[in-house]
Amino acid sequence: MKPVRRTLEQRDRRFLRVRRVSQATLVVAVASTGGLVAYASQLPKTLTTVPSTTTTPTTAPATTTTTPGQTTTSSPNTTTTTVPVTTTTTCYTSPSGNVTCY
Repeated sequence: MKPVRRTLEQRDRRFLRVRRVSQATLVVAVASTGGLVAYASQLPKTLTTVPSTTTTPTTAPATTTTTPGQTTTSSPNTTTTTVPVTTTTTCYTSPSGNVTCY
């Protein structure tokens, strides 16, 4: 059995058909990817923040006691108090990387 010989015109038509199908597939893939990226860029991205603690030093004033013939001065005591911060901040990022916090 001999293989069927195609003419050059038939071969060209077949390659043209394959190329058009490939191009159509590529266009659909690029368009759907672009649509997905556009959709995802419109979604707000929430950044989670962890509450932090702030250290506030407090100082007691120096006291001076005066009695006849005697003066007593006490030195100030310095104590450190840790105060938790309980504010909640929600931050959003835009597709360009800008961060907005509320």
